[in-house]
Amino acid sequence: MAASGKTVVLADEEGRVGGVSGKRGLLPGGKGAVYDDDGNCAFCCGCEPKVLAWYTTNANTNPVWNLRPYQGTRKAPPNSYWRIIEMSACLIYHTGCVDKQGRLVGLPDEFRSNYYYDGYMELQIGCYDPKDGLIHWPGHCQPTSYRYSC
Repeated sequence: MAASGKTVVLADEEGRVGGVSGKRGLLPGGKGAVYDDDGNCAFCCGCEPKVLAWYTTNANTNPVWNLRPYQGTRKAPPNSYWRIIEMSACLIYHTGCVDKQGRLVGLPDEFRSNYYYDGYMELQIGCYDPKDGLIHWPGHCQPTSYRYSC
C-alpha cells in the first residue's frame, strides 16, 4: 500500500512527540494509520493479538504438527511477532518476528511432540504496544512479554 496524504508527527495523549513521522492513511478496516516513507505502518498498527492456529500433540497419536500452511506472505500483520506455546503449562517453544510481507520469519516446518500426554499448542500472533513497550499476546499464558529483536 502506498502512503498518501499529509505528513504528520505522532504524539501521545499528553502531547509529547514520539519521534515518528509519516503519511496518514487508512487500514483496510477503515481505521486511521500513519505510514512511513516506505509505506509501512508504524508500530504494528492494525494488529490485534490472535491465535493463528492450534493443534493437540501427543507422541502416541499425533506427534507432528505441520506448520507449512502458516509459512509464506500475508499470514500475519507486518512487524508483529509470533510464538508457539503449550497452553496447559504455558511453555513457549519457539518465537519469531513477522516481516514487512507478513511472513512468520523462522517458523519451523513442523512441531514434533516427544511427550505421551496431550499438548495443547497454539501458534499466536502478538502485537507491540509502544505505550508500555511490551508485546501483547492472546489468552491467559504470559499475556505480555518484552520486545525482542529479530
